[in-house]
Amino acid sequence: MRLFLFLSLSICTLCSARDPDATHAFTDVNGRTLKAKFIESSPDSVKIEWNGQTFNLPLITLDAKTQSLVDRLSKSSVPSDSSAVVQKWTDTQGRTIEAKFVKADNLTLTIEWNGKVTALPLTMFSVSSRKLAAELQKAQTATPIKPAPKIELNDSLDLSKEYPWQNSSGQTAYGLFLDLGKSELKISMNRGTREVAIPVDSLNEDSLTLAKKLKVLASAEQKELSALAKKRKAMKVSSVTEADLDLEHEFTNLSGQVMKAQFVDADEREVSLLMAKRSKNPFKLAWTSFADESVAKLEALRRKRVEVDNLKPKIIPAKGNRLSYFGSGKYKGYNTVFEENTYSVGVPYSGTGLHIFVKQEAMENGVSAGPLGILRMSVGFSTRYTDRTNPERPRRRGRSIKSFDSSPEPSTERDEIKLTGKFTNDGTFEYNIRMTRVGLEFWSRIKDPSGEEWPTSHYVGMSFKGTVPKVKDMAMNQIKPVIGDGSFYAQPVDGKNVKLPFGDSWQDLMKKIPRGALTNLKSFEAKGFPYDPLRIVVTPFVKDMKLEYSRSYAYTYPLQGISLHYASLEKKTEIPRSRALKINLLPK
Repeated sequence: MRLFLFLSLSICTLCSARDPDATHAFTDVNGRTLKAKFIESSPDSVKIEWNGQTFNLPLITLDAKTQSLVDRLSKSSVPSDSSAVVQKWTDTQGRTIEAKFVKADNLTLTIEWNGKVTALPLTMFSVSSRKLAAELQKAQTATPIKPAPKIELNDSLDLSKEYPWQNSSGQTAYGLFLDLGKSELKISMNRGTREVAIPVDSLNEDSLTLAKKLKVLASAEQKELSALAKKRKAMKVSSVTEADLDLEHEFTNLSGQVMKAQFVDADEREVSLLMAKRSKNPFKLAWTSFADESVAKLEALRRKRVEVDNLKPKIIPAKGNRLSYFGSGKYKGYNTVFEENTYSVGVPYSGTGLHIFVKQEAMENGVSAGPLGILRMSVGFSTRYTDRTNPERPRRRGRSIKSFDSSPEPSTERDEIKLTGKFTNDGTFEYNIRMTRVGLEFWSRIKDPSGEEWPTSHYVGMSFKGTVPKVKDMAMNQIKPVIGDGSFYAQPVDGKNVKLPFGDSWQDLMKKIPRGALTNLKSFEAKGFPYDPLRIVVTPFVKDMKLEYSRSYAYTYPLQGISLHYASLEKKTEIPRSRALKINLLPK
């Protein structure tokens, strides 16, 4: 009975320690962490469940602590093969049970009995059972690591090709070569949506050799591009007009193939072209892929693009309820633009708020970034009143601006703006915006005319834009790589913090979030892959003020956007300077 009693006690202990629904922190070599359920692992990857979806993470991209975690979880999990052979195990007293072998070492034998896994001391078992355990363990560990596909290092290599990168433990990840430094190799994975650094000292010999060869190839390509850039700048090119930038032209590559496309932009390495009849998204080709005649034509268009962008923009004068604004160029449509390395802020001619752009490349399955970046958030001063023209059907409406008292000149050097004027009911307003290197501040006040029948209330409204354009036409397995680890994080004045992952539906989230948890917040943050390299943190003043969320019931997922309102609990016509709303724009 000693064996069976020990076994029963061990199983009870294991059941309490091994929770199949437990979440674990999986951290990659870049320090990014995802909390998910462990499912199983292989020599190259670990399968996890995150937000109801399963993903395979290459082990080579995970940090050492996470790889150790995966190893421990793998050893403690029930074998996935339910058809494993049941063995007879005999103790030193000659008593026998039937159970499946899991693993063994010098001190313990781990078995699966009645669907449960437990580890028992080897000293409890007979010599024959200990010998059987050793044989099964040897057979189990003898399974060879699946080798990465062989790369012919003497063949022609291609910088635009994904290669298998393998470390000394046999773990493999596929990606494009980006750069090789003294301590790390940088590769691009998942079609350019994820950049990963792999420690150089962890690479096996073939992968390190491959990285060194591609580094030489990249250096040679850079020299070729530098030489071509000098050649381009010295070229005498044909004259083109601004209108040519909106037309399609024929371009020929080195193989003699001809394409018809519109020039969009170019840098020292690549040219961006658009074939509008095939796609709304530009594509990129290397300068070195074009024949000389087409290089000259592209250089002419590039120079014209620079010329047009650098022209002093046309200024449209203020009129009525419209501020003066840039009428052409990069800042077209804006009165005030404030730019930092990772973001841009634009105050449009409406004067009622501003737009926040994150400086990013074009989004996968999305749209190209504009000259200021990708629009991620809008903030505006809002005024509302109840129209009781029909007492049986009162309606909430917004007050419209009739005129500004004066308009500041369009500028990219301004860091504070104060706008005053009148509404269509002859009420007055004062809107203030302060822009700094680390964020924005908003304060304001309004006043109704004497005898106003329908009093006006005032607040600052915020709208986080949808992070995945065309989301209605995409399946969730297409959306996941775009949103990455993006989430909203809400910190209520009372209660626990709330996380709103972009991949979770509102229906599921509302089952987990306590009722009213999002109606009075002391902070709200947007961060993760769709916002990188930026974190947007909304910080209200809590005393006598209220920040609450509002979403459209037509939306299914947080990734489709969310709105916030900030208002005074006491005086409905003012956001005092001492209680200004702050929106911090911080590095990730």
